[in-house]
Amino acid sequence: MRIPPAAPPLWPTMINLKIIYKVLGSLLILESILFLICFCLGLGYGERDFEMFGVPTVLSLLVGLLFKGQGRHGTNRMSRRDGYLCVSLAWVIFSLAGMLPFIIGGYEPRIAAAFFESMSGFTTTGATALVNIDSLPHSLLFWRSLMHWFGGMGIVFFTIAILPSMGTGDLKLFSAEATGLKLDRLHPRISTTARWIWGLYLFITVACGAAYYLGGMNVFDAVNHAFSTVATGGFSTHQNSFAYFNSPRLELIASVFMFLAGVNFTLLYLLLIKGRFKSVFRDGEFRCYVFILVAATVLVAGSLVVARGYDVWNALQQSFFNVTSLQSSTGLTSNNTMMWPHFAWIILIMLTAFGSCAGSTSGGIKCIRVLTCYKLFVNEFRHILHPNAVIPLRLNQTTVTASVSHTVFAFFIAYVFLLLVGMVLFVIMGFPMLDAFCISMSSLSNTGPAFGYAVGPLDSWAAMPDAALWLSSFLMLAGRLEIFSILLPFAPAFWRDN
Repeated sequence: MRIPPAAPPLWPTMINLKIIYKVLGSLLILESILFLICFCLGLGYGERDFEMFGVPTVLSLLVGLLFKGQGRHGTNRMSRRDGYLCVSLAWVIFSLAGMLPFIIGGYEPRIAAAFFESMSGFTTTGATALVNIDSLPHSLLFWRSLMHWFGGMGIVFFTIAILPSMGTGDLKLFSAEATGLKLDRLHPRISTTARWIWGLYLFITVACGAAYYLGGMNVFDAVNHAFSTVATGGFSTHQNSFAYFNSPRLELIASVFMFLAGVNFTLLYLLLIKGRFKSVFRDGEFRCYVFILVAATVLVAGSLVVARGYDVWNALQQSFFNVTSLQSSTGLTSNNTMMWPHFAWIILIMLTAFGSCAGSTSGGIKCIRVLTCYKLFVNEFRHILHPNAVIPLRLNQTTVTASVSHTVFAFFIAYVFLLLVGMVLFVIMGFPMLDAFCISMSSLSNTGPAFGYAVGPLDSWAAMPDAALWLSSFLMLAGRLEIFSILLPFAPAFWRDN
């Protein structure tokens, strides 16, 4: 009798499901702890909505334990495919669980808007679909800030830092989440590097919170805005963001810490821990970052003085805050920049695309890629003038290989492609061209505030239809994972066993 062939497996055999289950289970257990912290904070403030964080705590814990159980006998070996798939799933699952308090608490009944709020929090985009934020309970406000803080340095990166080593898997996770980043290894073990970087991240957060408190904020606002600032997130505890405080002193404090958060954390480690000042100021990307910030601040301030009659000091102060906010992709706002001259709009929109340094918590293209493209541009002119000359491309006295140049070029193509596709889809949904372009760029660059007439810098995104919110959520995740990590699982070759 002929035996029928076995049915093909429902999942490709080269994917190590057990290690993926193990990592996702650990992350969900971690998220249940975060929910529990917010639950206890609510009790401390006398808030009695137990279900809002009680139900997500239990659900995350149970699903996390279930996943851990599924992966308990798995080998601690992870391929590159496993790493990319695990990271993409981790951000989606974390955001799905993160939206539960908004829905259960009744503060955002639309699933698309709740998921958007959660994804905006974890990807540190900072765009909000909520209205009347000042009336939200303390526990929910703290949850929004906590999402920023854990998403800022990376959910999976945090897991590598605090959980036992995954064997060879931690390097794959590190590579998948830090696609294209110049986040150097400070120690042969990735987990040790992660702990050092997270320790520095915590130190800067505490310093920022203390500065805000000394600057005039109450403790709750200081902690929440410290989380938002150092993570370059942008969520505020007030609907009017930083304009609520109307304090030049607080804006200056925020500007300093937003600037620091936009620096490569490896350089911050060398500067603050090792005291190697020369290594920092010799870094080409850091100099590029400072040059763009200073030039943009002066240009925007000049336009305010000439076109709007600002006095020089006020123009510089407002310009420095908003330029730093957008270049670092934080998105805290102190006034309605739609009232500024169109020339200032152009500068600020360009900053939204450029972003800050690789290896920081910011979004955008990153200064290292901008600098690389500039040097490629200059080298091309030299090759035209001297076709037989061998002119290497150097960054920080290191020769940039052709493969790195191709990767940078491919990223630019992918960024522009997603930006234009997003813009076209938003136009089809009925948004004006300016709004469509800026919403797409703001989402993809994880910035938050957008320039437009339907959705301005101080506006909630609540009026957007569900389809637009889902599209923005996808663009935010693509930008946070440097595009390739989220697109790879959609490629057929990713699933072939070769």
